[in-house]
Amino acid sequence: MSRNFDREDGAGPLQRGRLRYQKQDYEGAVEAFTEAVDMSTDHMRMTALDARAATYEKLQQLLPALRDARSMIELKPKQSKGYLRAGKVLQLQEKQDLALKIYARGLAKVPASGIDRDRQHLVSFYEQLRSRMKPSKNRDILGRLPLELALMVCHHLSMRDRVIGLAVCKGWKKMLEGHKELWTTLDTSYARKAVSLKYLQIHFRRSGYTLDRALITLRAYIDEQKMKHLTKYCKQLRELHISGPGSIGDTLVSALPGEVKLERLTISQNTEITLHHTQMVLHKCRDSLIDVKFLKVIGSKIAFVPGRWSMAKSIKSIHLGTVEDACLDFNGLRDATPNATSVILNGWKIMLPLIDAKNWTALERLDLTNTSITSLPKYPATLKHLVLRKNPNLTFGVNDELPAHLPLLETFACSSTSLDGNALKLIVGDSIEGGNLKSLELGDRHVNERPSLVKDDFPASETVEELSLAGMLLNDRSAPEVVGLYPNLKRLDMSNTRITGVSVKAFVKMGIKWLKINGCESISIDAVQWARGKDVEVNHNFVGQGVQMRQHPSIRDSAFANNF
Repeated sequence: MSRNFDREDGAGPLQRGRLRYQKQDYEGAVEAFTEAVDMSTDHMRMTALDARAATYEKLQQLLPALRDARSMIELKPKQSKGYLRAGKVLQLQEKQDLALKIYARGLAKVPASGIDRDRQHLVSFYEQLRSRMKPSKNRDILGRLPLELALMVCHHLSMRDRVIGLAVCKGWKKMLEGHKELWTTLDTSYARKAVSLKYLQIHFRRSGYTLDRALITLRAYIDEQKMKHLTKYCKQLRELHISGPGSIGDTLVSALPGEVKLERLTISQNTEITLHHTQMVLHKCRDSLIDVKFLKVIGSKIAFVPGRWSMAKSIKSIHLGTVEDACLDFNGLRDATPNATSVILNGWKIMLPLIDAKNWTALERLDLTNTSITSLPKYPATLKHLVLRKNPNLTFGVNDELPAHLPLLETFACSSTSLDGNALKLIVGDSIEGGNLKSLELGDRHVNERPSLVKDDFPASETVEELSLAGMLLNDRSAPEVVGLYPNLKRLDMSNTRITGVSVKAFVKMGIKWLKINGCESISIDAVQWARGKDVEVNHNFVGQGVQMRQHPSIRDSAFANNF
């Protein structure tokens, strides 16, 4: 290709390359500098290589530029130019570590006699790059923030991170220890070994002895001495949570009430406590406890000792769970907690022909899951949530007393019971009429499979938004008929039923926005994807593609287990 070289007549290749470089004709400049490299030696060759490398940089051709820089170093190892050029190219390649090494090598090779004027540039570039790469010594980020913002950051840190932050620097330590509100919770959930008494004392001092919440794990080995220290010096302690595999009993009883007025006490489902210790704890804190949650109480399977429940008028919520079908003195517990508004008793064996909960005059939630009851309990009209699931012998006979009116009822669960449609309508009829019923869990019950009669087993409601029919003998003919009784339904659980994609399509057209279909082997993945394409959230475990189906639906399959 012809070029207009009006100013290049008579110029040598090095000069021509410079002229083209000025005109931003970089390809032409490379051609001229290459000619200069080929015909030059010594200093002229060094200059030509440097110029060509600079031109390659403009063309973003960094590998040829690096080769020229290497050639410069090999040609003149005791001059700075080659090292300067190589360092620059390596930084363009984002290889700062190598660039720093090249600069250091150049400083070692180039004599500091003052003959090479570029050596000072080599020193300057080396120091600048090393300074940029050196990690900052100032780690006190909190010190740069306004106090209010720094405190917000600290409040979002876990207790473990706050303890670690004490060792970051003096600024962090001063900030963290200077605000006692950051230490009002004792959390040992991150502890991997026993927490010492000295650690507890330091934590209490940091809180100004205003600690009001403690999360204790058995792994932290809070023995009787430490527990007593907690309840003696932390007089504002209101919440105590105990968790971890193992058992608790004498240690807790001996430390209560101490100097505290405990309001909330929780023992997790993997921590055992005997029924006897449970009653002793409630006795010792009977004047202050409001919320009690013991999820793994161990008791006798044969009988209970009556008269062990002490009067505790302050209790509003009580949740007692057991895993061994232990016997429970229901009447004694009821009479000892007259002001309770929420009572959850799971897994107990209540050996009474009739359960009378009417003495809880302010009761709003009653959960008697898996308690071996055989007849409907008596309950106050204040109930908003009633759960009777997993009582297979629970029935309502023609000679049974009519259930009380429940106009405020919002949720009702009777899955895995023998209650029929007539009983359901009697229980929820008033709440449907009052427009309060929102959620129903009616699965795993026997119903008439004839489509013309199946609707008689379900109470129709325009206010119900959540419905579980998991485990029922419903198919594509009967299921849409039942769901059609609830025109404003949004969430539906049809797990372990006989429906197919036909029902899925019908449910979507009815306006369902959340659908659970675990264990429905006849539903294809295409039906699931179609429903999701209609903005419906579908939960499906793909049983038909290799996952074995359970014979009976577990409570974990219920979409609304947490709602009750």
